[in-house]
Amino acid sequence: MNVIAWVSLCSSIICLFLGVIVYSFNKKSMLNKMFLLAILATFWYSFSTVMMWAAGNVSSANLWNKAGVVWPFFVALTFNFALVFTESKWLKNKLNYLVLYLPATAFCLIDLFTNLINGPPVLQYWGYNDPASGTWVYIISTAWSAIIPILAFVFCFRYYNRAKDSAQRQQRKYVTLGFAIPVVTFITTNMLARSFNIGIPNLGIIATLFFSGFVAYAILKFELFTFDAALAAENILSAIPDSIILADTNAKMLKVNDRLVNFIGCSAEELTGQPIQRLCFENEEINCENILNELTEKGIVRNHELMLATKSGNKKHVLFSGSTIKSKTGRTIGLACIIHDITEHKNIGERLLKAERLASIGELAGQIGHDLRNPLAGIKNSVYILEKKGERLTETERKQILGTLDNAVEDANRIVTSLIDYSSDFVLELKECSPKLLVLNALSKIKIPDRINIQNAVMEDTKIFIDGSRVESVLASIVKNTMEAIVEKGTIKIWSIQKESTTEISVTDSGGGGIPQKVLPKIFAPLVTTKAKGMGMSLAICKRIAEAHGGKITVETKMGIGTTVTIVLPSNLSKNEYAHTSDFYVDLNQKVPLPSTRENKP
Repeated sequence: MNVIAWVSLCSSIICLFLGVIVYSFNKKSMLNKMFLLAILATFWYSFSTVMMWAAGNVSSANLWNKAGVVWPFFVALTFNFALVFTESKWLKNKLNYLVLYLPATAFCLIDLFTNLINGPPVLQYWGYNDPASGTWVYIISTAWSAIIPILAFVFCFRYYNRAKDSAQRQQRKYVTLGFAIPVVTFITTNMLARSFNIGIPNLGIIATLFFSGFVAYAILKFELFTFDAALAAENILSAIPDSIILADTNAKMLKVNDRLVNFIGCSAEELTGQPIQRLCFENEEINCENILNELTEKGIVRNHELMLATKSGNKKHVLFSGSTIKSKTGRTIGLACIIHDITEHKNIGERLLKAERLASIGELAGQIGHDLRNPLAGIKNSVYILEKKGERLTETERKQILGTLDNAVEDANRIVTSLIDYSSDFVLELKECSPKLLVLNALSKIKIPDRINIQNAVMEDTKIFIDGSRVESVLASIVKNTMEAIVEKGTIKIWSIQKESTTEISVTDSGGGGIPQKVLPKIFAPLVTTKAKGMGMSLAICKRIAEAHGGKITVETKMGIGTTVTIVLPSNLSKNEYAHTSDFYVDLNQKVPLPSTRENKP
């Protein structure tokens, strides 16, 4: 075997080695796969050519010549590699693959079974070599095998010119040079020289070493082929601070990131294949199912509040967002979900609210001391009279003193109860109620004077899921305040409106003077009152009860005309959804606290 054959054989082996290295960097990359396939075709063509050169007779040389008919696929695979490297739009049209590989297959078969492209090997000074047949088939195949590599180089060169930064230009420059050298060498020595019967060996085999070398250098220096969309997605999934779930169309988890694994306390293997609903706190699964149904219907959901359960049973407040994953044809093939932990924000918010209440309690201390002096003074005076007169008191005087004591104790109890109701957490006892019955029960707790006319126009058949006794106390407080605002005669109308997601119960007076504009913005704050007697706690407590239900209270007033107070309550929430509106509640049907924890269940 001569020097040229040895160098060509070593070059092909080095190319194969570099191709395997490139592929091992990232086996999922289409670019790396195409590079390896092109190198494999190159290696076999180079190896069969070298073996033809070193053959001892014509028969053996002809056998190796026919073994090297894979050269059209080397040309096609090289062009395909260039398309993938340049991210060409040609790849999107499947017909282009047929246009590329159909001629390669035809030329391969023609060269295998006939001598229309390459003639029988003849002995040259470097060994046996296949001469050009000179037929029209040879001319077409030669033109095709020249045009395809030139187009590949042109694609790479244009891709190089479109580079926006220096790093991209460096990456693309080496690959473009890697194409240029073997293309020129193949055309010169394997096409032009053979066509004009110039005795030059095929040096294109050696030139392929430059292609492999430049590509390998680009890999080692710039990590050209280790970055792709799949790898970037892996890095994002592992680095993002939120929990990520990739699921199929049935909401079964296919892949989760490390953040979710650490957040829930379950391994990725435990979570994979499980439905997303299994992550939810007990009795939250129905709400999660509704969110997933909305995601499937609308294609995207944002910031839905849920409660998840860790493996240890702890409760976690999260915001759930997601979108559907579409195929190229627009068909939904999966779900991508993001879970953002807001547990700490919830805790901070609760601590701030409690701190605000405690600050208000500090402000109340002075007012309480002042208000308690009045009932204490009444008690002290009554005790003094009892001590001084004793048995000399008449029955009428004794009843009057006992009445004074009772009123004083009642006033003191009212002050203390208001402070406790405002400052402490409470448990909502939820049950199905109708607004009509709520109003009737509230009115039964109030002594309505003859000067006040009550009109109850609340709808009968609406059902809402609330703590009836507490909402009744809110209605009673509002009606009582409204009656006290009416100086002489007046009418109080109580009516309701059913909207899409809320039920509104309004109390309107037609005899009160209205609320001053300077008082209105802080009407629900403690210590704010327009009455001479009282601490201004009742409306503050009413506001807390309404907000605990996920609702609110609004006030509209016109000076000299009257005031309308409206309680807005959610009407489309089930008992399972009250985890979002109240931190503590009791289901009266089950008689157990909700939500409860689950063991060994993510």
